[in-house]
Amino acid sequence: MSNLSFDTEKYFKLVLGLGNCSLDNIEQLCNVYAQAGADIFDLSPNIKSLKAAQLGVKKAGLNPYDFKYCVSFGVKGDSHIKKAQINTKKCKRCYKCVSKCPQNAIVMGENGYPKVLTEKCIGCRRCEKSCIDFQDYEVNIKDTAKDFIGEKLDIVELHISSLNKKDIFKKWETILDNFNCQKSICIDRSKYGTEKLIKLVREMTKLNSEPTIIQADGVPMSGMESLPCTLQAIAHAQIYKDLNMPIFISGGTNSFTRELADKFELNYNGITIGSYARAIVKDAITCGDIKLAVEI
Repeated sequence: MSNLSFDTEKYFKLVLGLGNCSLDNIEQLCNVYAQAGADIFDLSPNIKSLKAAQLGVKKAGLNPYDFKYCVSFGVKGDSHIKKAQINTKKCKRCYKCVSKCPQNAIVMGENGYPKVLTEKCIGCRRCEKSCIDFQDYEVNIKDTAKDFIGEKLDIVELHISSLNKKDIFKKWETILDNFNCQKSICIDRSKYGTEKLIKLVREMTKLNSEPTIIQADGVPMSGMESLPCTLQAIAHAQIYKDLNMPIFISGGTNSFTRELADKFELNYNGITIGSYARAIVKDAITCGDIKLAVEI
């Protein structure tokens, strides 16, 4: 497996959603964005998700081995590994959650109550109300590593939006011990000040013998056409400018991100786009119009 080159290249990474196990959706999005310029596909840690991504690339008429693949794990308390559940005792059947879900993961159930399609839910919490609960869906890292033996896997990432350092380091060390590819840390700044962030990154990267990719998450899962969210992502990435490490920008990223990063003279290696990338092609994908989605 070839490593990413950070000397001359900048990468566009498409996030399919850490919790997104909807194989049809993954296949369609990879078909679209393989044609639209994505270099890396970030997937839930599930071998079926990888196969669906590669099938999408093939359907685009391209070679799956020309792209990079990343799988992401979360720590306890991380919003990325939470799934919505309808609490029918509190549900008033207003159905607002159905219209708010960007993944079409909430539908009408047979009993008149909304129903969550767990495989589609990415834990974005846009449906959040008192009648909706969220439950962690953790994945066994060692078992997952066995599933990926012999597969094209280029990056393994750990999402951190928790203060549980014991769990963070336990999972990080398990990833380092069980995967033979590049490693990445995606950090949500909301729970850490600047000094704590730098200290955490230094402690974690000391354990990795190779350069660790730092993905600076501004406002997770907020990527719409919004300057404030993008500014948060740029500001977060600036924190690591003196650490001499590969930096990816994420969380609130959109069509403004590259322009702002260049304007502020940020030395970055990649831009990660998830919510915005999925939202702008959602209607075209729903209609099955791949050509239109690529044009968008």
